[in-house]
Amino acid sequence: MKIRQDQLQATLSKGLAPCYLVSGDDPLLIMESCDAIRAAARAAGIDERELFHAEAGFEWRSLLEEANAMSLFASQRILEVRIPNGKPSDKGAVLQQLAEQPSPDNILLVVCPRLDSTAQRSGWFKALEKTGVFLPVWPIERNEYPGWLKRRLQQAGLQIEPAALAALAHQTEGNLLAAVQEIEKLRLLGTHMISEDMVTEAIGDSSRYDAFGLADTCLLGNLAEASRILSHLRAEGIEPLMILGALTRKIRQLISMNGMSGQQLSEAFKNQNIWPKQQPPYKKALQNLNIQTLHSALQKAEATDGAAKGAGGDAWLLLSELTVMLTGVKLPTG
Repeated sequence: MKIRQDQLQATLSKGLAPCYLVSGDDPLLIMESCDAIRAAARAAGIDERELFHAEAGFEWRSLLEEANAMSLFASQRILEVRIPNGKPSDKGAVLQQLAEQPSPDNILLVVCPRLDSTAQRSGWFKALEKTGVFLPVWPIERNEYPGWLKRRLQQAGLQIEPAALAALAHQTEGNLLAAVQEIEKLRLLGTHMISEDMVTEAIGDSSRYDAFGLADTCLLGNLAEASRILSHLRAEGIEPLMILGALTRKIRQLISMNGMSGQQLSEAFKNQNIWPKQQPPYKKALQNLNIQTLHSALQKAEATDGAAKGAGGDAWLLLSELTVMLTGVKLPTG
């Protein structure tokens, strides 16, 4: 069953499906959709969760074995499978089997970037959609963005003047993670009505230090500035996953546009809601970074994600290495 994001809560309120496929490129919307599914599972008494990162070299047999194993601590579990490129390395055979033969002991949650038409014709996709819920998460359209911002502000207990809303929309430019960070700053001001001056003072000088500012600086090839921004974000207590979400989104967008130029590239920008003001960093990176480097960067991002979630390794060190990769700067090895 295919649903829209605004139908998710109503669908969850009717009971849990055997499996969920959440697909999209916006890290905040993906995170919030998955959080809603996990919250519904917890409300149903399902607290145990097993996480699988299905990157290159992933042993799909381990997922199948885990799905067939009885839990020692709970009657039901969430088996969460993240596929960074949306293409299971076993052609989706295990996912198809789990969907076609769902176990009452497990809820399968599969998380992918946006799936193209080829992926949606695959056997594993059709099996998941037939047995469970398919939730394609679309980015907020430009004309919908101010309304989305206003609703988020209201959820935070804030009212905002029209001019202030326009200023906030301009400052965050549709970057939802950055917008949520700025709304939190405004909430901490301790007032319920937000003016344009408050937006300017709270956001203005610090806006270039947000996670998307870091990503754009990397794409422009400015290693020194990117390193300064990363250090600033760490000092400010920003979570590595918040930063990683912005970088990963840029990497996937660049991979999808690799080799494009002219009208084809213009159409790709339009399809991904990358506005003219946001395009220069992408154009510079497409000149500087080849497809091999971009895939290596995506693998580094996956390792960083694991480290940030306790799988081992230094998340900040890996973020620093990822930053260097995305600038295209070659550091001396001697």
